[in-house]
Amino acid sequence: MSTYYGAPYTAMRSLFLLSYLAVAAISEIAAVVGVGGGECDASNDAADGSSCDATVVEASLAPPEEEVSVGSSEASHLIFAVSRYGEAQAVEGNDAPKTLDVIRKTILYMENDIYGPNPKYKLSEEILAECTNKHKLCAFWAVIGECEKNPSYMKMKCAPSCQTCDLIDISNRCPPLGDNVRPGLLPGELNAMFERIVNTAPGNRTDHLVIDEGMTNYTVYVHSRPGPLNDNEEPIVSVNSDLEQPPWIISFENFISEEECEHLIDLGYKSEYKRSEDVGKVLPDGTFDSKKSETRTSENAWCSHRNECRNDTVVKRIHDRIAKTYKSSSTNQANFTGYIMITSPIKGIEGATNFPDLNVAVRPKIGRALLWPSVLNGMPMDQEPRTRHEAQDVIKGIKFGANAWLHLHDYVSAKEMGCT
Repeated sequence: MSTYYGAPYTAMRSLFLLSYLAVAAISEIAAVVGVGGGECDASNDAADGSSCDATVVEASLAPPEEEVSVGSSEASHLIFAVSRYGEAQAVEGNDAPKTLDVIRKTILYMENDIYGPNPKYKLSEEILAECTNKHKLCAFWAVIGECEKNPSYMKMKCAPSCQTCDLIDISNRCPPLGDNVRPGLLPGELNAMFERIVNTAPGNRTDHLVIDEGMTNYTVYVHSRPGPLNDNEEPIVSVNSDLEQPPWIISFENFISEEECEHLIDLGYKSEYKRSEDVGKVLPDGTFDSKKSETRTSENAWCSHRNECRNDTVVKRIHDRIAKTYKSSSTNQANFTGYIMITSPIKGIEGATNFPDLNVAVRPKIGRALLWPSVLNGMPMDQEPRTRHEAQDVIKGIKFGANAWLHLHDYVSAKEMGCT
């Protein structure tokens, strides 16, 4: 929810950690590497809406238990028939018979459940037009289990092959959370959480303390905060009170080690740094397009399950450290932004993270982490406007950093279903 401005393209790279936190940037979907090459970075245009009209393909389909050979007339007929529902499907290799079986089932699904006289789903014309196979390998990917492994892409971009046209409608795919689902923060809990983080930091305590496994002896510094309460004073929980006092901005010294910093940089190279993008327009399926950023000139790489980065031992250790700092589960966090500084520029104070509305600028330093809220204490669903920030120019050297976005609800499960 914060505004981010990048540093010069030649001077800054960011490694974005897509954790339980992660971010609502749809560019990640385009960056995922798919089986067979090109699954999630395909740019083929989908078939137009006329290919999803109500005309039924009258085909004598082979019974499911009979195997169809690739070169047979029946196979050619199946491939031709399924092309009415998007890209013509490639059928080749050892999985060709199984791919043809998926194609056969796709045709029956589209003819009966979607366009039949008594369709299973009542879908709008816009959703029907979107329900096409948008890549020639959709049927093959369905064979090898990608509908379940990569649902955020497959169930929308290969909906006929996955038989999930109804899930293109975001109201079906992402129903509202029930009233019994507790958010990461209730009104008034944000300030209390920051107070606890400051008071319990290992380096801030004078009593003997045993550092938990996987934690570091970090110290917390306060750069901005609301006024402290007097003894026996009850906190005021209201939006007006929030806006009358400065928001929290704190930094952690030695939050991650130099070796962990180097490891994160290496993971970024393995995941391939690419020019940062911004969120674009809303698509018919409820997701967001990506667009070239006019203000962010950094490069980033995503650390996700798809590229195995999230299973990395060091990444998991850092995720656990973050979770222990907030004393919350790793899938349900409050709405904050964390920024871990992995390297320091060579010259001066350039490359600082600057909060122009608060006159606060924090210089980059190896292992230093920043934390600030993007929401208000009195109303955690309302945006905190004063923590918008920018990355100041890096004049010499390269600045690496890791961003972590912490959310009020389980972000990982929602993202896996394409709900962000």
